[in-house]
Amino acid sequence: MQQADNINRIAEPVPGGRAKTDLFNGEHFNIVAISLDTGAEIPPHEEPYEVFFYVVSGKGVFAVGEEKWEAEAGSWVFSPRGNRGIRCIERMTILGVQEPH
Repeated sequence: MQQADNINRIAEPVPGGRAKTDLFNGEHFNIVAISLDTGAEIPPHEEPYEVFFYVVSGKGVFAVGEEKWEAEAGSWVFSPRGNRGIRCIERMTILGVQEPH
């Protein structure tokens, strides 16, 4: 059973913005929660690690390299190392399982 002092909440994004919560950092992977308010964006940028994104709620567009996909609750997107970004269409919560970095 999980100890009460180990329970954390996913950070809420500021209006028009975003928030990131580190949920787990391990030897083989990390898990983060990303919250994006409607209209917020993580502009495309280079990242040196792979990540598997799972959309918990909301809707947005993921850019991975030159490809773009619209995703909604229940969708997942894999991104290898390289250029990626997210644009939020409807307030989103995303889980990311990353290579440790």
